[in-house]
Amino acid sequence: MKTMKIWRSILVMVVAVLAFNSCSDDDGDWDAMVWKAEVPVQMTDGVYNVSANGAEFTFSCRNYSSPWIVNVTSSGEYFYPPRESNDYHAITTDWFKAEISGNKLKVVFEANDTAEERPLQLTVTAGDIFHTFKFKQFANR
Repeated sequence: MKTMKIWRSILVMVVAVLAFNSCSDDDGDWDAMVWKAEVPVQMTDGVYNVSANGAEFTFSCRNYSSPWIVNVTSSGEYFYPPRESNDYHAITTDWFKAEISGNKLKVVFEANDTAEERPLQLTVTAGDIFHTFKFKQFANR
């Protein structure tokens, strides 16, 4: 009986040591991505305003050297980079295009000839950290 208690105590100590050692200084916390527009950009409530005539935006990431594109959403529709060709640095549709080269992101909007505003959310990553750019392209009225 006493031997059983000793083994149980040893087992508890081993499990505790293993659990404690599994914790490390690298707890997965990554610094938030810091993006800066190359030229002043008009924003409203955290959303970049895009002219109905179209526009081009260039941003640079200040603290990660080579982020990539995760996806784009617009009015509930998802768009993805061409993953089948292992390209996570460009995405193109009929009215916008986004490209990342190194730490530079370029987003181009074609003219909006519709009577509806076009919202767009572009999510980028550098591993375990994500950043979402929000845009709203004005309608052609």
